[in-house]
Amino acid sequence: MQTDPAPGSGEDLEIELLAFLIEDYEKRAIRLPSVSPAEAIRFRMEQADLKQKDLVPFIGSKSRVSEVLSGKRELTLSMVRKLHEGLDIPLKSLVQEPDFELPQKIDPSDYPVKEMYVRGYFAAAFGASWTEVKDRAEEMLQQFLGGREGETIPAFNRQTTRKNSKINENALHAWRCRVLDLAAEQELPPFDAEALNDAFVAKLAALSPFKKGPLLAMERLNDVGVALVMERHFQGTHLDGAAMSHPDGFPVIALTLRHDRLDNFWFTLFHELGHVMKHLKESGTKEFIDSDIDSVAENEQEREADKFALDAFIPEKEWDNLDGLYLATQIRSAALRLSISPAIIAGRLRREAGDYRKHRKLIGQGEVKKLFWSEEE
Repeated sequence: MQTDPAPGSGEDLEIELLAFLIEDYEKRAIRLPSVSPAEAIRFRMEQADLKQKDLVPFIGSKSRVSEVLSGKRELTLSMVRKLHEGLDIPLKSLVQEPDFELPQKIDPSDYPVKEMYVRGYFAAAFGASWTEVKDRAEEMLQQFLGGREGETIPAFNRQTTRKNSKINENALHAWRCRVLDLAAEQELPPFDAEALNDAFVAKLAALSPFKKGPLLAMERLNDVGVALVMERHFQGTHLDGAAMSHPDGFPVIALTLRHDRLDNFWFTLFHELGHVMKHLKESGTKEFIDSDIDSVAENEQEREADKFALDAFIPEKEWDNLDGLYLATQIRSAALRLSISPAIIAGRLRREAGDYRKHRKLIGQGEVKKLFWSEEE
């Protein structure tokens, strides 16, 4: 009776070598024909005795099923996921990438996809129609978020809300991701924390009387390594601005210009600058939301940022002399003496009086967005 060779013997080693050479030859010389996604689907249909109409829940419609099976339409990520999970078709047959793994599922209905498309969030959608983007919405979101879905981006958010207002957290997250991406595109010197001092703040505030003051403020902040980004808010975020720390280590201030007024621009900018100078390093991984609702307005850091913005333009002692102003000529005269925009005084008077009908011609209505965005935007 024939017995196996003893382990480690010359005959045993020879058999192992032959087995290795045969396996290596098969890998190099014997290639199985590749199977297209359409062929893989047809094979599964034959196995399970499925008709084309049975694929509608996985692909979307009868016409799309026909186009996929004829090779005229590529599979979307959503189709791949449904076909793999619902019909157990191997991923490598559907995607034909040996190392492909299904990413964590993202529900496009949770995000303002159409508005993101219109604003150019999806680089892969350049030149694509909305219909095409809608079909591949999950893929577009996967590429845009780049693994940041579900991630908390610490931020100080200034949000003007009413009680019982609901915040669209996914839209807010998409906005933050976009802001960080836009900030990364700015060519900035290394962040100089020591340059953010009282003298810098005073010089920044002195830019407010100039017609292009907001643009000059962006330049000055950029000079010390702080990114200033303008990005419109999404519905349901109630967002005026935010202060964040970029993963590359520099501060980011973002404004939505939701209220296209000079007084709002300067107050919100300095409010967020206050967070950068006083609180950003302390935030760690905790998220802070600044809002006008009473429960959050009591937050000490919110009060400090407000006070920083107010004092940067009008010191508290000086305000005592301005609080009674009501004539436009008086406000302009005081602004000239303080070297600040009259919109700042007018805006503060309106806010503290709780009467937003006052001084409408002094607040710089419609004077900000046009500096940063064209009419088409």
